[in-house]
Amino acid sequence: MQKYKVFLNEKRILFTSFGEITFSTSKKNITDFSSRLNVKNWLEDFLKSSEQEAVFESENPRKTFDDFCGQLIKLEAAGGVVKRDGKLLFIFRNGKWDLPKGKIDKGETREKAALREVEEECGIRGHRIVKELPTSYHIYQSPYKKNKGEWIVKPTFWFEMEYTGSKNGVPETDEGITEIRWFKPSELDEVLANTYGNLKELIESYQ
Repeated sequence: MQKYKVFLNEKRILFTSFGEITFSTSKKNITDFSSRLNVKNWLEDFLKSSEQEAVFESENPRKTFDDFCGQLIKLEAAGGVVKRDGKLLFIFRNGKWDLPKGKIDKGETREKAALREVEEECGIRGHRIVKELPTSYHIYQSPYKKNKGEWIVKPTFWFEMEYTGSKNGVPETDEGITEIRWFKPSELDEVLANTYGNLKELIESYQ
């Protein structure tokens, strides 16, 4: 089954093969993403609409997904799901539970960036990567002066990490992080009730 998804705020855009979605009021058969203007116009309309999901069906969902994302500015990030004694590390930032992550610096590997971001945002050291996790994607309009208002797609490469240290962590307040907390899998409903749509599937896999 080929299925790719990207989030725009809490709205979901799904790219799938014909027939995989048996019912959807938001199915689309327009797959002309050959120009930046087409994608920009579609995103602006989708953002204003009441629809919470759009499904694009095609013979080659991966190509459609790549064509769509290829018309946006790409900004790659990396982050970690950190485990210690069966608990998972979360940060509270901008009023929501989140996972530590950040932009990949030039010349930096995804793995190195993920480890660095966890250290910087959570104040822990000695964590190590155990395995790679599924990549998440979200779209937003640039708030930066040089390209303000332009559409950005941010793939975030996730890694599961193990931490055996005794420190619980220190939030990086300069990045808007106000709390760090370790959650048991049985406590993740609290996180899921107040987190981002593009993280929910990843978090649910640990329940």
